[in-house]
Amino acid sequence: MSPSPHRHAWCAALVAAVALAACSSGSSGKATPTTTTPNARLKVTPGLVSVASAGAPVQLPDADRDAVFAAVASYVNDATIAPLEGKQVADLPSHFTAAAAPALQGAERDALLDTDVPRATGRVTPTLQPVSLKGLADPAGTISLVGSTLDLTIRTTTAQGPVTIHRSGELMFVRDGDTWKITSFKLAVTRDGAGVDAAATSSTTQAGT
Repeated sequence: MSPSPHRHAWCAALVAAVALAACSSGSSGKATPTTTTPNARLKVTPGLVSVASAGAPVQLPDADRDAVFAAVASYVNDATIAPLEGKQVADLPSHFTAAAAPALQGAERDALLDTDVPRATGRVTPTLQPVSLKGLADPAGTISLVGSTLDLTIRTTTAQGPVTIHRSGELMFVRDGDTWKITSFKLAVTRDGAGVDAAATSSTTQAGT
């Protein structure tokens, strides 16, 4: 089977990132380990924060760093925690660019969301591994694209027993005014437990901004 256009596009994005990294790279190292999240149980621990620049070395501003961390937390809350708790999420597409939002209703849906998992009857416990960020800066030093790691484990109990969900991969955020939105992603998901589809799922998409 030949690779899909989505995979070709993602590979092209990775090649571009490597090319930028070869030009120059600025790093702020470990970020301040405090970040506000929409769910007090979801702790975002900052990992390495760096920037691949096509011009002079630059660093990701603290405000943008924290905004991307908050965007990661908000996506996890609305795509996984809230559905498991039986809460309605009014506007999931708001986490994505207009070009990427259709993935929520397409073949990538299962890798992105846990809306089809049975509702939790016990506490939903998320564990998010340290989140590393890599910005891409143009020759003028403007950073409009930031890649984020995602390694999330969710443990809970449904009426049929314990359930564990593990989602890992990368999210690519693009600046959209004063916010950061997901423009592409590369995710793999496994779900274990009674009453859930235990088959591993994965998805890759690259969308324009």
